[in-house]
Amino acid sequence: MKKMIFVVLLITTFIISFASNNCEAKDIWVDHWNYENVDLYVMDETITSGTSNTGKFFKVTVKEVQNGKTLKTNEWSFSKYYDDPWRYSTEVMKKRGTSSVVTVHSKIFEYCMKQLDWTYRIKDLWYL
Repeated sequence: MKKMIFVVLLITTFIISFASNNCEAKDIWVDHWNYENVDLYVMDETITSGTSNTGKFFKVTVKEVQNGKTLKTNEWSFSKYYDDPWRYSTEVMKKRGTSSVVTVHSKIFEYCMKQLDWTYRIKDLWYL
């Protein structure tokens, strides 16, 4: 009986150890801004979302990297109010109390929407 308990504990320990080693945060490259020579990485584990009576919203932390060095990290917030186009704001924009319409083709927006398994459509130059 002791051998059986030992074997079960050993197998359980192995499974838990193996599973925890494979759960790690990922920074996913999504875009390169030529005009600033900056690569953008979405911190995949930071995507959070929700819904309300008036629409949907999500947030994600984005790293700006230049020549292999992180310049800064910035939280981006996206929201959709009823049938209006999707809007976004960054931490700096929030301090000013501003937001902007998300224009196509926002790689950050598209990546997060795919991860959330949410749909969108494009009309003219913005996402609905």
